[in-house]
Amino acid sequence: MHFLSSAAASISVDVSGARSVPEVVERLAATCTTGWGRSAPGGWIRAWGYDEALLDEGCNPTRDDLDRLGTGGRPMVVHHRSGHVAVLNSAALRELGVEDHPDGVLFDRHDLLGRVPRLDQATLEAAASSLSRRWAAMGIDGFVDATHTNGPGELDLMAGWSRDGVVVQRVQMMVGSAHVQEVPPFGATLYGAPGAVADRGRGAVSVGHVKLMPLPGGADEIESEVAKAHDAGFPVAVHVVDIETLQITLDAFSKSAPPPGSADRIEHNALCLPEQVDAIARSGARVVVNPSFLRARRAKYERELTQVELGWLIRIRSLLDAGVDVRAGSDSPVSEANPAEMIRCAMAHPFVPGESVDLPTATRLLGW
Repeated sequence: MHFLSSAAASISVDVSGARSVPEVVERLAATCTTGWGRSAPGGWIRAWGYDEALLDEGCNPTRDDLDRLGTGGRPMVVHHRSGHVAVLNSAALRELGVEDHPDGVLFDRHDLLGRVPRLDQATLEAAASSLSRRWAAMGIDGFVDATHTNGPGELDLMAGWSRDGVVVQRVQMMVGSAHVQEVPPFGATLYGAPGAVADRGRGAVSVGHVKLMPLPGGADEIESEVAKAHDAGFPVAVHVVDIETLQITLDAFSKSAPPPGSADRIEHNALCLPEQVDAIARSGARVVVNPSFLRARRAKYERELTQVELGWLIRIRSLLDAGVDVRAGSDSPVSEANPAEMIRCAMAHPFVPGESVDLPTATRLLGW
């Protein structure tokens, strides 16, 4: 999951239930009567949660849609549920120096979105504390933050929050490939005892895998980044949602081994061909699936995938039967970090019943 994004989403204008572009705009406009909810510094209005695949139009809102709201010149950013897309109004585009952008829809432009003023420390810390305790009440005593932009600042922030009892879970923080020379080694403990569980309001924080977010078709990039991370002493966790990227990742794994005693990870593994199941098993990589997507994104899958492709979606049982180490994640805030919901979804695959697992197996998927 992604803790900072989840905390920020929890105090943003929520448009996740919208089913059309006008409804997204309507939900945003409704907050005007209460001062646009809680906003980031600099007067920015922050919203979160739409998914174009679930909107009647099947497309993203645009800057023109947001401009019609009349925010009084205040910049607005509306984040896609996945975190990979954001829509900005004209005022926001001006603030970021891209006022000539044609529609205000930014795809994976973390370079630009990084200029959006951050929530002040007190507001973000309060949101983090509330979220951590809500998760603790659901039985979550540890999580892996798989954010590909994590660096020294995010590691220091999480270690401080753990030390001060803001975050009560034990935490493993993945890091971005650009930061491998700037962070402690893989497995290093930043706070607390190694392997500790949450105790008296404090957990432990350690350094995890290098997280890779490959570009479409970037075979050379994936191979070089995997080798670079391995050479630096880190296993990798690769964001994989399609068959082509999975194959490129498996090819890269076959050419470079992770550090002794560690295993690479395949994150999501949304679509996987039958023959790729055995290839994953041979690679020795762990697969982290997202069972809750089968509920939260069911309409999206039904709209975008063929019947054949639905048969390749979010494999669990077949991977386990092949000897793959399979775990489950929420990818919060994309889907809620609710263990009970993840277990229920893993037990009832809506497209391939044979990929469902029983209760004890589904529960083990959530193990550390």
